Amino acid sequence: MNIHERDWTTTRTSAASAIYGALSYLDENAFSLIDVMGLTGHAFRMNIDPKKVHPAGPTAFPGGYILRRNLCNLGFTSCLADPAAPVPPDKLQKTFSIIQESIDHGIPAISYDLFSTEFGLIYGYDDDSQEFYAKDPSNDGVITYADFSEAKGFIFITTISEKLPHSKYEMLRMALDMIVDHARGREWNHIFNGNFVMGLDGFEAWIKVFEKGTVDPLGNAYNAAVIADARQFAVKFLEELTMKWNGTNVVERGVRKLAGEAREFYIVSAEAFEQLTRLFPFPNGGIPNDHNSSNKAIELLRNAEAAEHEGIKVIEKLLQFMKGYYSEKWIY
Repeated sequence: MNIHERDWTTTRTSAASAIYGALSYLDENAFSLIDVMGLTGHAFRMNIDPKKVHPAGPTAFPGGYILRRNLCNLGFTSCLADPAAPVPPDKLQKTFSIIQESIDHGIPAISYDLFSTEFGLIYGYDDDSQEFYAKDPSNDGVITYADFSEAKGFIFITTISEKLPHSKYEMLRMALDMIVDHARGREWNHIFNGNFVMGLDGFEAWIKVFEKGTVDPLGNAYNAAVIADARQFAVKFLEELTMKWNGTNVVERGVRKLAGEAREFYIVSAEAFEQLTRLFPFPNGGIPNDHNSSNKAIELLRNAEAAEHEGIKVIEKLLQFMKGYYSEKWIY
């Protein structure tokens, strides 16, 4: 794997891509996609269906809760609409209002299930023709107000609101907190609770599906592709921490040291997932229930699992360090 040759402006993680896309409309946006993937924790996520490795895994989380925390990590308050279908007229009108208010302020609204079951952006509207202009990983086009209103389960909208006065110390501390909570299975997930296995436990769940021979080829390949992409961002994010934090105080030096240590473990994980994507290319999927293929996949997942267990230990150490030394202003 040569991560230096890849395009760092695109990712398979549609939630982070949508956040990055919305932020790019801000005049003073200072975040790269690497920053967004790292500071939101999406570079370190894993949600695995323990029955067949369902393709819904990468988006199997409560979007309102996670994306609003993501935006807080990046220094923004946010607005949320997620009424259940059928949506009452008053809630539908309020949802339309926050979409249009955000667009009128020059920032797209983040949504879900626009043209595909992924996150995307609503970046324009026309009341006369009753249409939204939207894009997600599968399409860039028009959605009528009527089609948007006829949600299958619920309507999801998150918009960026006011800027928060977070320092880089606070942003990183909150990001590390999210990363560790997810990895240790402590993340709140009221929607998919029990149907997907999050964080480090996802490795064992994935391995057991291979052992049972019930792997869905498409779902397996998609999860591998998304996580392989994400772990490359994890490596790059940790690498940039070792370079961007200037080492002028004990916190700066601590971040550089521990981020560098964690990076070495995520390099191993990223390489294992890269091999997994070659074994099971998306969207073809390969033959995951073949004995030889499944044995190789289990070996690769074990390698990634061992590396990430050690990597999270270092990140936990960094989190505790940041909690102990955090200060908005520090005269030393």
